[in-house]
Amino acid sequence: MSLRLRTAVLTLDRRGRPVYWPDAALTVEGGKLVEARPVRRGLAPRGLLDRRNRLAIPGLVDAHCHLPQYPAVGADGGELLPWLKKNIFPLERRFRGEYARRLSRLFFTELAAHGTTAAAVYLSVFADSAHAAFEEGERSGLRLVMGKVMMDRGSYDDAFARTHPRESRPHASLRESDELCARWHGAAGGRLRYAYTPRFALSCSEGLMRAAAAEAARRGAFVQTHLSENVSEVAAVRRAFPKAKSYADVYARAGLLGPRTLLAHGVWLTEAERRVIAESGSALVHCPTSNAFLESGVMDLPAARLAGCRTALGSDVAGGPSLDLFEVMRQSVFAQRLAKAHGLFKTPPKSTPLKAFELATRCGARALGLADGAGTLTAGAPADFVLLDSAAYDPFGPAADAETALARL
Repeated sequence: MSLRLRTAVLTLDRRGRPVYWPDAALTVEGGKLVEARPVRRGLAPRGLLDRRNRLAIPGLVDAHCHLPQYPAVGADGGELLPWLKKNIFPLERRFRGEYARRLSRLFFTELAAHGTTAAAVYLSVFADSAHAAFEEGERSGLRLVMGKVMMDRGSYDDAFARTHPRESRPHASLRESDELCARWHGAAGGRLRYAYTPRFALSCSEGLMRAAAAEAARRGAFVQTHLSENVSEVAAVRRAFPKAKSYADVYARAGLLGPRTLLAHGVWLTEAERRVIAESGSALVHCPTSNAFLESGVMDLPAARLAGCRTALGSDVAGGPSLDLFEVMRQSVFAQRLAKAHGLFKTPPKSTPLKAFELATRCGARALGLADGAGTLTAGAPADFVLLDSAAYDPFGPAADAETALARL
């Protein structure tokens, strides 16, 4: 496909520097940007599709969300663990058959409608519904890292473990994950990739986590799980794994940490844990809307960056109330500034819309292992971009610079 477009552009370059062109030319060939440059007054090339009333930005990357939980957005239920039992586990049990297919279709449509072109997605424990979700994901055109949730202890409830032994047994869960990975990892020209998805330490035996880590490494697949989201959760993990030095050490001992690992939350990490995560190359996914809604706390982004951790941004639907990453970016800025005002962190945050935008684009693309240049509008990058209606976000006319343009989104 070939496309030549004239539009405003807001992006980061490949070194993370902001770029804003009120009038620019974008040329797409074969799914890649082959040209991205400003248009000089009176020197616009011919044959451009005129979209100067639009602003092109890189497609956003949601590095942590839960497809089966989407109907529960806004459902209150207290902190993380009681909220899961009250609202989420009953809903995930329903993720089967035609319902799962319809919900998958809706979910991917909503991601795209909010400007998200790539996402890391948790499914449920059921292999058949995971296949349906991948089929709908293939049709969606999005770039997706997805996986069947693995839980061999602390399942949805005791009755579920008795009536669904296959989904609750480690060997069966691993076998189904292997089959899903063999079918879908690298499918749709590489748009779809598989993530082994041990839900979190409280839901998984050490044996299952070790086996999942080994298979993910052998197959070049991703790993995604939750880490240190809530104080009560951290305490429960400490009791469940007394030999581990910390929550992060549970995963390190199992071999789950590595450059293709996505760790959601990381709110209550120690400095030692951040060093372990940074050395492994794992990515921490900041989920500020969810952390506020579930009263989990505020992730110490400055400490994560100082330790050298890779970071990304996630909606964490349905803990987060919306798939809208613009709202998640705003909440990231607000949360970090409130933390600064209350002196919560050793290193005061320098939180700006630009840093939040980088988390949702360039950093997210790197965390998901996307192609070189992904998350930017630069020559050679994948042509994953979104056109925003200027009238909707910019009633004051063209912005003077990138920071102003971004602050108005």
